[in-house]
Amino acid sequence: MLSFGERLKRARERRNLTQAQVAKATSISDKSLSRYENGASAPDPETILELIRLYDVSADYIMGLSPEMGHATDPSSGSSLSAPHLASAPDAHEMLEGLSGEARKKAEEYIEMLKTLDEVKSGENFLDAKKKA
Repeated sequence: MLSFGERLKRARERRNLTQAQVAKATSISDKSLSRYENGASAPDPETILELIRLYDVSADYIMGLSPEMGHATDPSSGSSLSAPHLASAPDAHEMLEGLSGEARKKAEEYIEMLKTLDEVKSGENFLDAKKKA
């Protein structure tokens, strides 16, 4: 299974972007991006959202929940960028129970990150609605 950093790098390379080009297009320095891709540090949820949109990949792929890169959701459609709700999967509990302690901890961290992404997205929708009013 690919690490978070490896998925970021593959998504960037699929778009034929260099780290320097990403730095110019975003608020992320090329040094920070390198650390994210090498696993030396982790981006905050807002940065992850920025990369998902730039790379046009699904949040599921970036978070390791899907092997397919897919496409980012169109922000104007209002549809969620997060993974499907795990509680709706009949075997979600079994899937988590089958993981090692470290893998389970990572899965829980991904879930928390997805919740934060949902909150960020909900906040953006709220602010967009207020601007239109």
